[in-house]
Amino acid sequence: MTEPASQPPIAAAADAPAAAAAAHPPLSVLYQDETVIAVSKPSGLLVHRDDHHREAAAALQVVRDQTGRFLYPFHRLDRATSGILLFAFSSKAAAAWQEALAAADAHKDYVALVRWPGSLAGLGDAWTCEQPLGDEKDIPRAARSDFALQERFRHCALVGCRIFTGRYHQIRRHANHSGRHILGDTTHGKGRINTLYRERYSLHRLFLHLHRIRLRHPDTGVPMELSDPVPHELTAVLDRLRAEAACA
Repeated sequence: MTEPASQPPIAAAADAPAAAAAAHPPLSVLYQDETVIAVSKPSGLLVHRDDHHREAAAALQVVRDQTGRFLYPFHRLDRATSGILLFAFSSKAAAAWQEALAAADAHKDYVALVRWPGSLAGLGDAWTCEQPLGDEKDIPRAARSDFALQERFRHCALVGCRIFTGRYHQIRRHANHSGRHILGDTTHGKGRINTLYRERYSLHRLFLHLHRIRLRHPDTGVPMELSDPVPHELTAVLDRLRAEAACA
């Protein structure tokens, strides 16, 4: 998901409450040049604070303190989602990177663990959801998400997800609309099933991770790929599912 590149910068000096950012460990840097930085955002970390989370740690402040530089947000992940997160070092760079990320040949590839086969018979192993999604004013907006099976387990499956628009909770809402909600989703999923996977497989978070972004560098036009491996707390769930399948 993206947000306007014209937002004001965040000062590199300490701000209140800086203690929250200081309490969070530095984020792993996946890529950095003079225009942009890509970091690995863990699940549960805000991208930036808002009126509802004034004292929470947020990636914007954490990375600002790591680099000691102004940051311009142009890319966003849901708080519960982990993976690649980008910040620019100038407003000009933010606009350029935002345009590159929105280009037709740019890809944002996620992995998710979803209910399987789900409640919609005949959906298949690869499908597209184009259900319009309401914005913050509940106005329907065009949205498209592609899904493809990667690995099947009993009652769930690992799928790859690619989005072509940046609506709020897009993958989560489209997965739910497809009858294959993402496991660990406390907003658009099923509480009973989430409890089962938490107790049996130790899935304590949303199983959604942005693991790869492919795009052209806005200054050089050279194709580039950013990657962030699936974190251990999610691969551990897959290991348990595979071990269970081997014993079946």
